[in-house]
Amino acid sequence: MSLHKGQEIDQKLYEIIKDTSLLYLGREYALRQIAISPKTEKTLKLKLKLFFQKIRKKFNLITSDSISIIIDQIISDLNSKNLLNQTDFVSYFINKNRHKSKTQILYLLCQQGIEITPDITSQLSSDGDYQLIEKYFNKKRISPDLLKDFNYRQKLMSSLFRRGFKLSDIKAVIDAFLNLK
Repeated sequence: MSLHKGQEIDQKLYEIIKDTSLLYLGREYALRQIAISPKTEKTLKLKLKLFFQKIRKKFNLITSDSISIIIDQIISDLNSKNLLNQTDFVSYFINKNRHKSKTQILYLLCQQGIEITPDITSQLSSDGDYQLIEKYFNKKRISPDLLKDFNYRQKLMSSLFRRGFKLSDIKAVIDAFLNLK
C-alpha cells in the first residue's frame, strides 16, 4: 500500500487502510498479552474482542464486519508461529495454581478451553491434595481441640470440599492430625 501526499482516498482505499491499521494494532496487543503470560485461543479471542470494542469507540468506527476476520487472522498467525502453545499454557497454569486442588485446576482448565488429556492429569500430583490440606491446617493454626468440635469440623470439611478437595483426603488428614497431636 503506497500513499502519496495529496492523494485522494476513496472508500475502498479507506477500508484497506483501516483494516491494515486494525490488524497491526491487534497483532501488537496480542503479542503484548502473550508476553505477559501464555494464553489460550479462547482467552485471547475474548481479549481481542474487548480491545477492538474499545478501539471502535475511541476512533468512532461504525462498521465492525471485518473485526472478526481480523481476530481470526491474528489467531491463525500466532498459531503458525507457535505462540499459542497449549502445553506451555498448561504447565504455566498448573504452576500458577499449584496451591489449588487437582479437581479445581482441571475445572479451571476446562473453563480456559483446554481439553483434558491423560498428559495433563499426569502433570498434577495425586498426593499433592493431601499435602495442600495439611498446609491449610497449619496456616489456619487448627488445633486438635478445634477439630473435636463437630460443627467446626463440618464447616472446615465443607470449606475444603468447596475448594475441590476429595472428602476421603480431607477425612484422612483430619484423622492423621488428631492422632499426631
